[in-house]
Amino acid sequence: MNTPAFAPKAEFVAMIGGEDEAIDLFRAALCIAAEHYPQLDPEDSYQRLDKLFDKAQKQIDTGHSIKEIASQLCHLLYREIGFSGDSKDYYNPDNSYINRVLETRRGIPISLALIYITVGEALGLNIDGVGFPGHFLLKLHAIGGDDASYSAETESVIIDPFAGQVLSIDDCKDLLSVSSGNTLPFKPEFLDSISKRAILRRMLGNLKAIYLNKADYPQALNLCDNLLLIDNDSVQDRIDRAGVLEKLECYEPAAQDLELLLNHKPPLQGAQPLRRKIEELRALVKGKPH
Repeated sequence: MNTPAFAPKAEFVAMIGGEDEAIDLFRAALCIAAEHYPQLDPEDSYQRLDKLFDKAQKQIDTGHSIKEIASQLCHLLYREIGFSGDSKDYYNPDNSYINRVLETRRGIPISLALIYITVGEALGLNIDGVGFPGHFLLKLHAIGGDDASYSAETESVIIDPFAGQVLSIDDCKDLLSVSSGNTLPFKPEFLDSISKRAILRRMLGNLKAIYLNKADYPQALNLCDNLLLIDNDSVQDRIDRAGVLEKLECYEPAAQDLELLLNHKPPLQGAQPLRRKIEELRALVKGKPH
């Protein structure tokens, strides 16, 4: 496999600035991982991938039905090689970093999904991410299948990479009941494919939540920065970054982030509390020793 020189931040910015279909999800995930593992050598991850590709090419017959192909893919990656969900230490950040997922063969739904997507694409399969609430899924399409609809028999099949199995619609409904605590009614659009940018946003959002919960603000700041590269208009990510900057005693940049929200279109509700917070931050700037 041809692996160009690794410049993680520059590569991530370039990918996000281009067309969605041109984004290399695996490479983008390595760029994200390099924020936490600055000594990361992508060649190691690509060598591990090459071994997966070799096994997949030998064991998966893409001439079979779409459901049989999905079953073969699950059998290879989950049962034979051992890529499975880490239920015991789910919120360990390593479960979200693709280099570590390749090494440990443990992850969360979205990081494991990325392994399936990368292997599937190497086989010439049409496989997408599904932003299912609370539990990321995959959709494997038949060649020429209709992206907008779901039919387990003819057009596409849903895969749960966390459990390594093909799901029926009823299985998806049961999964939603568990993940939402029976608070969210099932909607067919929950099984729609999502863009590559949306996949990266979800990966980064998961990590941001983990590091905010751990009060690891330098890591959280990197993630907020990357999220805002994808969507500079995200109100929540802007608020989160301002909060992280305040924790890091970077009061003026925090105030500047909140000022940007005052100019949001359409205007946000609660502008007055924002102004008060900006004044508090500016007062902290004045009182901070130099």
